[in-house]
Amino acid sequence: MLSTGIFPTRLKYSQINPVFKKGNKTEISNYRPISLLTSFSKVFEKVIYKRLYCHINTSNISAREQYGFRSNSSTETAAYNLINNIIEALNNNKWVVGIFCDLTKAFDYVNHNISLSKLEFYGITGKAKNLIKSYLDRYQRVRI
Repeated sequence: MLSTGIFPTRLKYSQINPVFKKGNKTEISNYRPISLLTSFSKVFEKVIYKRLYCHINTSNISAREQYGFRSNSSTETAAYNLINNIIEALNNNKWVVGIFCDLTKAFDYVNHNISLSKLEFYGITGKAKNLIKSYLDRYQRVRI
């Protein structure tokens, strides 16, 4: 796989189990799809994650303000820095303005083509990019 850049078709299968989030149980948009993968796919995801994570850190790609999916970083760290910056601005008689976005369903709409172009922009090309692209082209069934 790593040498060919192609993820085996037989391992691209996943079963989707809809899990209720909140609201009206008769509305399909109130369910989150949980994808159950083969064990090998899970192992593969971890390998790719570790390689991408290493590339992102060694290439210094992530912004300092990126708190998710980073070691020694959390929502608590983000909240602390936000509050600290607000207090510092107020102490210096500066204006403080906040714009907050609800990203509740952000991951429901991830566009694979945009994600792949971002990978290329950040130096993930060739077989590595092809392997991720091949992996994203999956087969699934929904189990109710």
